[in-house]
Order: sequence, then C-alpha cells, then structure tokens
Amino acid sequence: MVKYIYPSIDGFDHERLLYYFTLLESFGCGDFGKYAIKPETHVRLLKKFKVVASGLNYKKLTDENTDPLEALEPVLSSQNILSISKLVPKIPDKDGRMLSPSALYTVWLQKLFWTGDPHLARPAPESSSVWLRACEVCLRYFDRLHPGDLITVVDAITFSPSAVTKLSVEERKEMTRMAIKAVKHFIEKSRKRNLEENIQEANGSEMTYVDALNHLEKSLAHLETLNHSFIVSLKNSEQEILQKYCKLYDLSRSESGKLRDQAVAMCLDGQPLRMIQQLLEVAVGPLDLSPKDVVQSAIMKIISALSGGRADLGGPGDPLQVLEGVVAAVHASVDQGEALVSPEDLLEWLRPFCADDAWPVRPRIHVLQIVGQSFHLSEEDSKLLVFFRTETILKATWPQRQVDITDTDNEESRCALFAELLESSHQEAEFQHLVLLLQAWPPMSRDHATSITNNPWMRLATAMLTRCAVEDKEGLGNEVLKICRSLYNTKQMLPAEGVKELSALLWDQALLLPALKLLLESQDETLHAVALERVAGVAEVNDSNCDRELLSLLLDAKLLGPCVSTAFYPRIVEHLLASQQGRWDTEALARDLREAGHEAEAGSLLLAARGTHRALRTFSMALSAGRHWL
Repeated sequence: MVKYIYPSIDGFDHERLLYYFTLLESFGCGDFGKYAIKPETHVRLLKKFKVVASGLNYKKLTDENTDPLEALEPVLSSQNILSISKLVPKIPDKDGRMLSPSALYTVWLQKLFWTGDPHLARPAPESSSVWLRACEVCLRYFDRLHPGDLITVVDAITFSPSAVTKLSVEERKEMTRMAIKAVKHFIEKSRKRNLEENIQEANGSEMTYVDALNHLEKSLAHLETLNHSFIVSLKNSEQEILQKYCKLYDLSRSESGKLRDQAVAMCLDGQPLRMIQQLLEVAVGPLDLSPKDVVQSAIMKIISALSGGRADLGGPGDPLQVLEGVVAAVHASVDQGEALVSPEDLLEWLRPFCADDAWPVRPRIHVLQIVGQSFHLSEEDSKLLVFFRTETILKATWPQRQVDITDTDNEESRCALFAELLESSHQEAEFQHLVLLLQAWPPMSRDHATSITNNPWMRLATAMLTRCAVEDKEGLGNEVLKICRSLYNTKQMLPAEGVKELSALLWDQALLLPALKLLLESQDETLHAVALERVAGVAEVNDSNCDRELLSLLLDAKLLGPCVSTAFYPRIVEHLLASQQGRWDTEALARDLREAGHEAEAGSLLLAARGTHRALRTFSMALSAGRHWL
C-alpha cells in the first residue's frame, strides 16, 4: 500500500487519506517500519484538519523532506489558528523535532501583517496608519510566541525587503517601540511570578525576553541612524549603486556579519575607503571592524578567485580588474593622507599568493605589477618587489635555480641572470617566461637599450628564432612581432639597426609577413626602403606573405607609388577600394601616383573608385580620367 497506493492519493483528498490510514491502523501496519507519525495519529489529525483546514495539502505537511510550516501557511487564518496550534505538537519538522505552537504563530503573524485577515481587519481611523493598525493586531498574539520567535516576527515586519519598500522609517520605528513595550511587559509579568529574568523557555530556546529586549533596542538604534546625513546622501544619490548600498545598510540592522559583507562588496566595487569608514562609523556598535579588515577580506576573496575558488566578487568581472579597483582605492586613500591601509599591508596580504608556485605565473606577476604601478615604493620595497617577481617566474620554469636578492638588486646583476637563463633556454615555454622576466624588471639603461648586441629584447628574439624548434613557425614569427610591438613608445624600443637585423633574421627563416610588418611599423624611412626592397623581390603574392594588415601598413607608409611595379600592387589597390572606413584619401593617392609618373595607374584608380564599369576601364580612359580629374 505504501509503495503503490499512497503515491496515487492527492494531498488535498482528506477523505481518501483518512480511509487509507484507517486501513493501516486496522491492519496493525503501524508496527512495521519506522514512521515519524503513526497511522492512528494520522487518523486523528486528518479528522481535525478536514474540519478546520480543508484546503491543506496533507501529504506535503507530513513529507519528511519539506517544511511542514510551508504547507500550513496558506490555510492559516484567525478562525483556525487556535485549533491548528493544538495539533502541531504531533507533527515533526524536517529535523524530527515536534513543531511548537509558537512556530506556527510565527508564520501566521507574518501572513496576518502583510496580507491581513478578513475577520480581524477593520477600517483604520483616518489619522492612524494602516500598517500600525496591522502591527497592533499582531501584538495581541505576542504572548503566544517564544522570545526567539517574537524577534523573527518583528524583524520580518521591520527589517525585510518588503518593510523597506512599503513602510516609512517612522512607521518601522514606532512598530519597534510597540514591540519593546510589549516585551518589557512580559519581563515585568515574569518577575511578578518570581521567575528569573534569564530563564530559558521550555522549548530549549537560548533566547530570553531580556535578549529579545536588547535585540529590539539595537533595532531601534539602527533605525535612528537612517536619518544620518551620510545614509541620506546614499539614499538620495542618482547613482543606483549608492542607493543599493543604502538599502543594504538599512536591512543589515547593524549586524556585524551583514555589515562586513556589505563593506567588502563596496571595497570590491572600488569604492573609496573613506566611504567604507563612514558606513562603519554610522552603524550601531561595537562592530570590531575597521577599513583595514574590510580591505583584507576583499583581497582574500580576490586571491581565492585567482586561485580557482568560487569567491563572489559581486559580478562576472576579471579578478585582476577587481584588484586594480581595490588597489586604486587604497592608493587614493594614501594620497589623501588617510592612515587606513598602507602599501605594506597590501604586499603582506598578497605575498603568499605570489610566492606559491602552485598557481600560474602570469596572474601572480600581474598582481605584483598592479601594486608596483600604483604606489611609490621605497627603494628597499622596490628591490624586494623586483626580487619577488623574479623568484615567482624562476620557480615556475627554472625551479632548480635558487635566486637571491643580490641577483636582482641592480642592473648588472639582472643582466647576468638574464644571460645565464637565456643560455640555457631552448624551449618555447622558457622563452615565454624570459619575456615575463624582462617585463617584470625595471627598464634597462640607455646603453643596453640602444646596443644591438647588449639589448636583452634583441638577444631574446634572436635566440627564439635560432634555437626554438617549433612546428608552427608562423606562430613563432608572430610571437617575435608581438614582443617588438610591446616595446613601441617605451624606453626599451628597439633601435633601427636592431629592427633591420631582426627583420633580416625573420626573412631568412621564411617568415616574410612579420619581417615586412616589423620594417613598415617603424617611422624610420631607411627601414621603409628596406621593406620596399623586400617587397620588390617577391615574385608571387599569397596568404603566406600578404594579409590585410600588411596592405594597410603599405598604404599608411604612402608606398603605393613605389609598389606599382611589384606583385603587391593589385592587392593594395583592391584593399584600398574595399575599405569602407575612409581611412585613405583615394584622390590624394591617385595624385601621388600621377606625380610619380604613373598616370595610367592614377586614372585607373580613380575610375575604379568612382564605380566605372570594368569594360570602360581602358588605357585611354584611364589616361583621360587622370588628366580630367587631377
């Protein structure tokens, strides 16, 4: 019956359920198996519920995996609450403990306040708030509640999202005062009965009426802070995020845990530390929470996210970007002279993550770079940061090489370390980490940067091209080009002679595209001349030696005319005509062609640009067009 019949009975069909459990009782089935409720108890409950709560889903009520109060809540009313409160001690909750009448009244009073009851709701006087009237009705039943349940009800009607949205602060304060008055009455009543103030309730609750009074008084004090100028400024702000902070603070009731979560969220959003400090100062204390604690918690969350954890950073943002916002806020605070968090604090919190070689190198290096770029560190701290970055990279790729701070404290030592590592490197991964190493170090002096033989970037790129045996040669060429591009407009930018030499090396490796791009991206005309020489030597143009980016570079360098006699010219013209961005002036380019003696090509370009049909683009037409339009 339990396996086949019971599942087929609807939870609202009390008659069939009553018949089912009556049969079980008659056949003595209650002795078989472990039932939370015996059949005879089911029978008694169903007979009562059939009368006082006909709309109850009885199966949901007695399901061991659901909360029985959720099943009871829809059918509770002022007409049946007393009857049902006498039945619930026979009903176990999900934990196996029997329900208490207090728990039932807790659910019903919240429903009564927010939705009303047709038998209790009376027209309120015009001078009285409807919500205050509803609270007064609920107060009549507070003597049925244990102190902990009483707090649950009051918090639900004064510190819930619905309360914040529907009630004014003054109404919530008045309701809290009414609850305080009721609790004081209960305490006085207990004293008259010669009971101890802190006696625990019979249900084992740890909260007493004195605890409840303290809770309510803190609630009232918190509501008073909502009139503080700082909170009002958040509420009246046009920024949605500041309005959100105001609402979160309102709902926090100055509870330490909720305030910590909110303050950490604000920190992760990159809000000023002074704003976080103001929030903590306004709240009802003591909180035992400082802006420094908040920033540390935020940093720990970011580290958890960088380490692959599921830390909530308040959105889908990149943890490194979130860290930048936090560091920027700390930086601004330090600049304003606020002694809240120091750069040394940040380094102390981030150091364990950056030193842990169990995590990828790049995020650890980026973390250190973010801190280093935001603060003017002392000389000793700067040396330590360089050493720390170096140690992080070496642990990942050269774990056998123990590095000391003397290996990185000056340029000569760093150059020696780089030369040592470069000499032993032959794999692509090793060269990639050498790139990270040079990026992590301060820029080399001018003597090293301008020297072809001593420039570390030049030596690195050369070693990559000559030693790295990879199947994807095209990828290797692009990687070298990427390295060179990362140096543009920096003190470490390769000199013209270095670019020329590196381009020649790329050309010798049959990496034509990166070789030409490297030459054309330079502002040096001698390198452009070398590029033209290379272009002229190409007999056949294909995807391995030509792409849209290269064609754009040739046009940007105003080399259309010199390329007329090369195999690249048709593709350059095709690319020019296909461009819809107006990046190049077709007439100006045609004029340059004519001045260079390419009159037919100039006219042909103008005809094509003006959409002339191919059949009409004859040599004579091209000459005529050039003379007419130019």
